Amino acid sequence: MPLTDFVERFEDLDGVLLERPDGSRNRLGVENIRAYGNRMAIKFDGIETPETVAELRGSLLVVRREEVHPLPEGFHYVFEIVGLEVETEAGERIGRVVDVLPMPANDVYVVDRDGKEVLLPAIQDLIRIDKSEGRLVIRDMEGLL
Repeated sequence: MPLTDFVERFEDLDGVLLERPDGSRNRLGVENIRAYGNRMAIKFDGIETPETVAELRGSLLVVRREEVHPLPEGFHYVFEIVGLEVETEAGERIGRVVDVLPMPANDVYVVDRDGKEVLLPAIQDLIRIDKSEGRLVIRDMEGLL
């Protein structure tokens, strides 16, 4: 099942990076790809039996950073957000983003604040992301923290 907003990326794939549940990765060549509704069937080079396929169950297909689809200005991939330091405009350190929760209205950033979880709505009026500095800056808003 594709976890990307850019399913067109599958049209020209000749190889993928397979990430197993244990974190190990290896490159697999792609012989053929077919869409079946909202799912993809991918035939990998050298994977010929159901037993071999079963060994891949639970794995993810990932792309390298240099292969990601470019996003419009103001949009970010989750992997770009997780790990950012969070601070107020005044420079007070709040914590570090540890997860992003997709919600119907807007995403929510999960911040580890000295072992306590803080949830921040991902709203442009509230948050400024500075990827070059590796930080997420929030406005001081009454009751938010």
